[in-house]
Amino acid sequence: MSTELERVAAEAATCTRCRLHQGRTQVVFGDGDPDADLMFVGEAPGFHEDKQGKPFVGPSGQLLNRLLADIGLRREDVYICNVVKSRPPGNRDPQPDEIAACRGWLDAQVRLVDPKVVVTLGNFAAKTLLETTTGITRLRGRTYPFQGRVLLPTFHPAAALHATSSRVGPSPLQGMEEDFQVLAKLLAERRPAPTAPIPPGVPASAGPMAPSGGRLPEPAAQAAEDGRPGPALAPGTGPPEAAGPDPSDGEQLGLF
Repeated sequence: MSTELERVAAEAATCTRCRLHQGRTQVVFGDGDPDADLMFVGEAPGFHEDKQGKPFVGPSGQLLNRLLADIGLRREDVYICNVVKSRPPGNRDPQPDEIAACRGWLDAQVRLVDPKVVVTLGNFAAKTLLETTTGITRLRGRTYPFQGRVLLPTFHPAAALHATSSRVGPSPLQGMEEDFQVLAKLLAERRPAPTAPIPPGVPASAGPMAPSGGRLPEPAAQAAEDGRPGPALAPGTGPPEAAGPDPSDGEQLGLF
């Protein structure tokens, strides 16, 4: 999978699908674990990202790293990218045609990384992936289904860094801290259950185990020794059936 992702990144590196290629230093495709369970999608590269070729390496990236550390994760554990891969001049907002031109690269990243949880950072990422005009202030605080995954919208780190104390309601930084606690629970729910250890002295390929303190019931024990299927269990004595499935918008700061 990582090889395919590298191939797509190499193809994107020479992309001229929109006007942004005229002023960029380089394409900022993505960074992190290509098999990550968690993907972050931001807006667009800023000054530092354009120079280094990696997303979220400036002040916003430092805040993102701190929020990840708060829930026991490192940057290397996740995959990070942006809606558009080239820096808009002067850090202006990306235009609709620029977002549309880059959408194929973003779709390929989601498909190839195949994360369980996607976190959008800011207005443009949330609106693009959720295909809505609703702003981030109203979208955050809940999760949304997205292509068989879970999508959690939160503020862009730049909004948390630049918000003033006069803002009404919880600050973007407080909102992000709350959202990352939700994120930690989402990831914990999606981790595979630990496998019970095999008792000492019992080979992994061992046959049926006897009940604690004795042999298998006689017919079942004989069947196991002979290599035959055991007798059918009486109704109500077998393992329980597996349980079925349980039945004034504030726009945020743009880039960085």
